[in-house]
Amino acid sequence: MCPNSRSVRREISMRLVFASNNAHKLEEVRQIMPAGVEVLSLRDIGFTAEIEETGATLEENSRIKAEAIGIDGVFADDTGLEIDALDGKPGVYTARWSGASGPEQKIFLSNRAKALHELAGVENRGAQFRTVITLILNGKTIQVEGVVRGTIATEERGEGGFGHDPIFVPEGYDKTFAELPAEVKNSISHRGRALAKLVEILKQ
Repeated sequence: MCPNSRSVRREISMRLVFASNNAHKLEEVRQIMPAGVEVLSLRDIGFTAEIEETGATLEENSRIKAEAIGIDGVFADDTGLEIDALDGKPGVYTARWSGASGPEQKIFLSNRAKALHELAGVENRGAQFRTVITLILNGKTIQVEGVVRGTIATEERGEGGFGHDPIFVPEGYDKTFAELPAEVKNSISHRGRALAKLVEILKQ
């Protein structure tokens, strides 16, 4: 390509594997991705091994998950809730912050309860969700990041979403992620913003 020429945009037509066993994330990713990108799950490709997230950062965990699949055309994400008053915690430990075990919904509830407890009486309720996506394609490894600022509500609100969605109010809104329609959440969320950057890379 001539150095002075602009990148030629093209319609995307490809199949990618999303390296996650999280059904909620898979559904969200499929809703956000453009029609030309078919997103396969680990189950779709017969990958059943558990991937240990041993990284100390979102960047490390995202890369670990993508590389564990051992194929080209795969992407993975790692997401953390970073609370200002808690020096960025729970961060990389967001999904297992409370130490609870058992059914998924029980773990979600326990994690949210811990966040509300830690912030009881705290005036500064600023926080952000941050997603890091690692893409392995054509022998190259690329990482992109999406961030959405907001605040932690004083109580749970809403029935939608998953994880910490019922207590996170995105900047510019007065409703939690769990109260917003899925299409609105996906258009402004950390994962949606990271995926938008990923799509731009795929178009090049």
